[in-house]
Amino acid sequence: MTIQEAKARLDIRAIAAIIFPQWKPEVSCKCPWREDRNPSFSVFDNGRKWKDHGTGDSGDAVDFLEKAKGLSKEEAIQQFLRMAGSPNERTHQGGFIRSDVEDTPAKESTRSKWPLFDYPSEEEQEAIASLRSLPCEGLRWAAIDGVLKVSNMDGHRSWIICSECGRHAQARRLDGGKFELCGQQLKAKTLAGSIANIPIGRFFDVRWPLVVLVEGGPDVLAAYAAIHKLGLLDVVAVCGILGAGLKLPASSAATLQNRKTRILQHNDKAGDEAADRWAQQIWDAGGKVDIWVPDQAGADLNDVFGLPPNEADAAIREAFSFAKEGR
Repeated sequence: MTIQEAKARLDIRAIAAIIFPQWKPEVSCKCPWREDRNPSFSVFDNGRKWKDHGTGDSGDAVDFLEKAKGLSKEEAIQQFLRMAGSPNERTHQGGFIRSDVEDTPAKESTRSKWPLFDYPSEEEQEAIASLRSLPCEGLRWAAIDGVLKVSNMDGHRSWIICSECGRHAQARRLDGGKFELCGQQLKAKTLAGSIANIPIGRFFDVRWPLVVLVEGGPDVLAAYAAIHKLGLLDVVAVCGILGAGLKLPASSAATLQNRKTRILQHNDKAGDEAADRWAQQIWDAGGKVDIWVPDQAGADLNDVFGLPPNEADAAIREAFSFAKEGR
């Protein structure tokens, strides 16, 4: 992906939603990174350009990222390309990518052949929302966070859940069908070359004091939908583990030290075992942790959204009650 192609996909508003979740970019607004008593900042050209009238600084989306995070131009370009979904511009700067996450040159070579991941269109977001019985607004935030992408997999348009570092991705068909692999049908396909124990989400960013840990791609989307619904975008981060049999890498658990994590487990035997394992890892790493389980046997967080509205609302509030307690 070229930088111009990336700029066509990612604008200042999308970047600001991640870095400054409480800030609203407008033609006349306050500067998000300095004290600004009166509005002296502008975002214009359909979110592609900005100007700080107080300092004279200005630029495009890459310049915005560079200024907002204090990056060098090269660092800003690399991070911008990664946020836009380029498979060839992945960095290993996430705080959870360390020696306990096994990678090999063979896997890296395989990942270089992955198809390009795209930002989901409004129509694609609506299709995913319909498939998973989730509000579309929540999926938009998953896409802005870089967790939700779309691509063509085995001849099928698919939605992709991917890690921030770009080394773990899992696909599901956008039409709700299954993939075929060696005579078997799979509802979810982990891309070859993935490092399966790398979690999904931006949980490692300690600016978010609370974390929800969920299992599986649908629950990752459901967590974003619940966080948006409850107005907790600046409070709760998401950590998704794509398999009940996986362990939380020690370096991932370390980022949860002195923070509070709630595990939203699946209500089945595998979910019980996984939640207990992850809770012990977080506790051992110096984090606070508890576990929430849906009432219905076999259910998960995504299933909760399919309940009658009043029941769903009550269950979602209960699942995220720790956010109210932690404020």
